[in-house]
Amino acid sequence: MRQRRRLPCTAAGAGFQLLALLAQLALLALLALLGGCAGKPPIISRVYARVIYNRDVGTGLTSQTLGVFLVASDPDGVENLSAFYVIDDDAELFWKVESTAWVTSSAEGESWLGTTSLAMPGSAPLPSGQYRVVLQSVGGDTVEDTFTLAEQTVSASAPSYPAARIAEGAVRITGPYTRYEIWAYGKDGTFVAVVPAVGKNPAVPVQSIAGAGPALADAFTFKVFAWDEQAGYGVLSGPYTSARPPER
Repeated sequence: MRQRRRLPCTAAGAGFQLLALLAQLALLALLALLGGCAGKPPIISRVYARVIYNRDVGTGLTSQTLGVFLVASDPDGVENLSAFYVIDDDAELFWKVESTAWVTSSAEGESWLGTTSLAMPGSAPLPSGQYRVVLQSVGGDTVEDTFTLAEQTVSASAPSYPAARIAEGAVRITGPYTRYEIWAYGKDGTFVAVVPAVGKNPAVPVQSIAGAGPALADAFTFKVFAWDEQAGYGVLSGPYTSARPPER
């Protein structure tokens, strides 16, 4: 029997074996039912998953992560959502993402919640195949959906990564793409905002990024993301700092 893999998760306390997780979810649902307090389950309207290749500009190391985002709601309000799990039954692995750890964003008129940082131990490639997404409410009610991850045929060192530098008061991006996103983080490393950058080698004023949230006003770090339409994966470079470019 294969050993179930314990994976890095976005919240402390996660990393139980898959069977223990499934038993825990079933027990919570049963207790809610027996206690007569079972409410309406949360709702998953859409699931979007993508492989992201990462380049650390300080070390030059590359890696692969999985980004998973949901359009989700709950009859008692989104504040009643407690966590979601990403489960690969065939590979016997899972991640848990607590509500305090996921990020939120808006796209195409919809509000999304999720994470971009699910990774395998030792930078191993993500397994291909079908994954389940289980969304859980505070009361233990759950709902699930699925997505399929295609086999990745390139190593993390192969993609064309964007680069950035700060010059003349602007973040200046270079790379082969025409649409970028600047992911901005506060001084404590907390994700704050996404700032679009469109065009060939675009420049975005530092003040425009700093104005995207109070936590960015004094100083911030950022990463540059682009989606490779032809290859079907994302590329992410960083971290950079608003004070000075870390690349030599």
